Amino acid sequence: MRKAATFLLSSLMAGALAASAGAEDFPSRDIDLIVPFDPGGAVDTTSRIIAETANKMLTGTEISVVNKSGGGGVVGQTFASKAAADGYTVLAMTSSVVTNPQMKGAGYSVDDFTPVALYSLDPQVIVVPAGSPIQTAEDFMAAAKENTLNIVVAGVGTSHHMSGLAIERVTDVKFNYVPTKGFGAQVQAVAGGHVDGALWPLGEATAQAENGSVRILTIASESRHSRLPDVPTFQEAGIDIPIWATFRGWSVPKGTPEDVVAKLSDIMRATYEDAGYVKRMKAAGYDPVFRDAEGFKAVVDSYSKLTSVIIDEANLGK
Repeated sequence: MRKAATFLLSSLMAGALAASAGAEDFPSRDIDLIVPFDPGGAVDTTSRIIAETANKMLTGTEISVVNKSGGGGVVGQTFASKAAADGYTVLAMTSSVVTNPQMKGAGYSVDDFTPVALYSLDPQVIVVPAGSPIQTAEDFMAAAKENTLNIVVAGVGTSHHMSGLAIERVTDVKFNYVPTKGFGAQVQAVAGGHVDGALWPLGEATAQAENGSVRILTIASESRHSRLPDVPTFQEAGIDIPIWATFRGWSVPKGTPEDVVAKLSDIMRATYEDAGYVKRMKAAGYDPVFRDAEGFKAVVDSYSKLTSVIIDEANLGK
């Protein structure tokens, strides 16, 4: 019995030393950054900017962006949740990780992931086709009160959809949501006048507004944005939502060693501090931010609490 116990203790110590050594060497091979959406959208665009910047700092390894789309994020998120908890599979995490399990019965929960770092908080905006007779946020709300407007969204349970439900909750309007696969299809639907409008993060809307295909009516932030001084906030437009922002960040499967999480967070921090990265993100329409694992978890927990109420009230839970 004593020999068996000694052998077990030795085995556990050897395993612990091996894990520690592995963490010290991390990363010793390439990291897959799972983007659970099609190429071309905000998560894909920002992930590629991050990977290209970080890869210049890494030696002998690199971050590879891997698109695994489907189910409004469920396919890629499920894949990441079941990956080895070793830091070599990182999920580009958005708010849909919170809502997909509640609304679609996805086989994972937000608690199956450990937040690593936040890199973007993107305020929601309401956009309409450039040729729409709706000229202002007030026009939009008036039109929505008269008729149910068709609003394109990335999918049920996404931040686009959640922001629409949040608007419905504090006003007397209702929307008809039109799920569309991929951001390119959303742009075509709005720019072509096939829907009445969209609820997009500012980063996705900026380029479309600049090329004249859509018009931004209002923004869900506490104050007007420096790049859009003439665009009123939601509250100024009569929508009692002080702020609603899409979050984007990195997460890893639950159980990933803390020191590996810390090293991944450090990679994101170093990327954020790179002047070229900041310039590229801003040029693409995204205001870069950084919050470490603890700060990102606070954002995720807050969003989860808020959307849980909305989902319950709308009877959308599975």
